[in-house]
Amino acid sequence: MSNEVDFTLIKTYFHTSPEGADAPCFELHAPLLLVKERALEALNEAVKLSNASGLELPASFTGMTFFNLGFMNLIFGALYNRMLRLPLKAMTLQLEAHDDHAHLGYKLNELDWLIVPEEQTSREAMLQAAWIEYIRETAIPAINGIADAADLRPDMIWNQFGSAIHSSREYLRAAVPIPGLADKIDADFLIVEALPAEVFNRRRNPFVHKPRYLPDPWSAPDGTCIMKSSCCMYDQRDDGIKCYTCPKLLPAEREERRVKVLAEIS
Repeated sequence: MSNEVDFTLIKTYFHTSPEGADAPCFELHAPLLLVKERALEALNEAVKLSNASGLELPASFTGMTFFNLGFMNLIFGALYNRMLRLPLKAMTLQLEAHDDHAHLGYKLNELDWLIVPEEQTSREAMLQAAWIEYIRETAIPAINGIADAADLRPDMIWNQFGSAIHSSREYLRAAVPIPGLADKIDADFLIVEALPAEVFNRRRNPFVHKPRYLPDPWSAPDGTCIMKSSCCMYDQRDDGIKCYTCPKLLPAEREERRVKVLAEIS
């Protein structure tokens, strides 16, 4: 079955595939993210690769790989009517050096496919059950382990999911011209968005978010981009600055950045 699934798109954007990274410089069997000393080892390696000034950025990016894995399954569901079970034991975290940052992704050691029905009622029931299993058995323990290793609250990771799902869907719609793909992902996402907050062991479903749009100076005059729902910690690097879309950026600072970008590209 797995031979019929093309991982090219997933490997390109999420650095995840059965064969794994071409030249990983660090690997960790994913269950070891629950062991503080081993998770800290991975984060410290990411510190070196990304010129981070502390553990905030590596914890943020490592935690967000569990958003990526979920979005990967939305893509598989839309393209192939399948999704992967993703227990931690079936994956190996990999870090790969890339210029001044690290690519983080997974080598999939096992491919356990679930068939997603096309009939809507059955599809909704199956997707709901599969997502609950992924969130409770994979994402929650892993994100908690990463946050604990960095001495941070897991909220820092979960709170990024809201804008990330909107940005990812919009980017995919624009950049991947596969007929019907984006519409199918949007339809399946409604099931994830409707999951009760207790599934995530949180006060609210982190995927529920109303996006706030900003003028995008890189696609002026009419382009827009989505403000992040939470800081991704990208400024926590040597000489780092906050992203243009960071919610912590003051309006005057963002306007100054926008004007500067327009001047540079004019």
